Amino acid sequence: MYSFNGKTFAPSLVNNNGTLVAAMCKGVTGKKWGYIEIVTMRSADAGKTWGDEVVAIAPPARTISEDENNTKSAFFLNPVLAAAPNGDLVMLVTFYPESQGSAKAKDLEKKKTAFTYFDGVYCPIVYDRDKSFYILMTDGAVVDKTKARTAFTVKGIGDLYQGEEYVGNIYLNGAKGKSEGEEETTFGSVLKSPKRSYIFALTSSDNGLTWSEPVNITGNIFAANDGAILETANGNAVVTSTGRIIVPLKTGKKSVAIYSDDNGITWHRNSRMLYTATQGDWTAFQTSDNKVQGFAGKKSASSSDNGINWDKGIKLPKLPKKSLKSAAALGDSVFVTAPTGKKGGGSLTIGDSVFNKKGKYKGIKWRKAKTPITDGTFAASSITPITANSLGVMFEDGDKVNFTLINVE
Repeated sequence: MYSFNGKTFAPSLVNNNGTLVAAMCKGVTGKKWGYIEIVTMRSADAGKTWGDEVVAIAPPARTISEDENNTKSAFFLNPVLAAAPNGDLVMLVTFYPESQGSAKAKDLEKKKTAFTYFDGVYCPIVYDRDKSFYILMTDGAVVDKTKARTAFTVKGIGDLYQGEEYVGNIYLNGAKGKSEGEEETTFGSVLKSPKRSYIFALTSSDNGLTWSEPVNITGNIFAANDGAILETANGNAVVTSTGRIIVPLKTGKKSVAIYSDDNGITWHRNSRMLYTATQGDWTAFQTSDNKVQGFAGKKSASSSDNGINWDKGIKLPKLPKKSLKSAAALGDSVFVTAPTGKKGGGSLTIGDSVFNKKGKYKGIKWRKAKTPITDGTFAASSITPITANSLGVMFEDGDKVNFTLINVE
């Protein structure tokens, strides 16, 4: 068992050509708000040792404090990793402006328009204190409602400039020019982004040593009826046999899926036929007959067209109804990690593909015996195959993330 330092949670783990790469949230308050950055680590020896922590993406903040009542910071949640077909790592992550996010959803601005279709794409909208709106272009330029360019530009994660002068961050509250805290903190700007969730994407071409500048992809994947909450689900993406990356997401009402066919550069969502089997966190994997299976709680859905349309899914093993699960497939076997129950602990459930005499795939038969992972605290987890006979599992244990190696037959 290996434990990562700091107040870490929401792990995601992938095996990219023999190198294990882990991503997780690292906060300072112990809550799912306040200053939370996303860190990544690598292991070249199947998880026995891990390299230095890399800060993949950090939020803007007015203060950085361990006080759980401190909300003067934007924050990131729920990194989701995928090993893309071209060898890159792709990570999607949820971002909230200064707030408590979905933990205090009533403070989010669900009725405030956050995107508009402009110049062939959906662009973010920002507002001034008089409630006039401006459009944020893909190159960072800010245009007004007459489509005229202003003196403002946005760089990085919400840093606003007026000409060459830095004038604050669009994701923070507070008056212009009033910075609070240490040197790494900043202040609010004259233009503000609506308080809602956003999805950012970033990539790494060196197995997590360095990461690209994050890109806000929310305009490509949001739906009007999502409200103010659209979040990445806990765990991993699934990369299908065609190279499609499918990422589980959730709103305050339902679970949905997005996908990329170009190594995470562009993202799509089929709004006509959503993943509707459950609400909240869910996980996905591809079976031996190339169907994509998704499930959470006791409900399941199945896609025969690479994650576009979803129908009733496979029969699930007996697992706690509201548990946080992670799943992975290896050959003809399926592996599912989940909390054991109310008394704590976590376990691994294994399923085997079943074929008829003619070799036609008939489904999955779940083994009755479960492999214990820990008898301690076990919450959100992420699982990935390491070899033909071993799995890596990362899971939340109180205020830290643990890694363990499990040998399977």
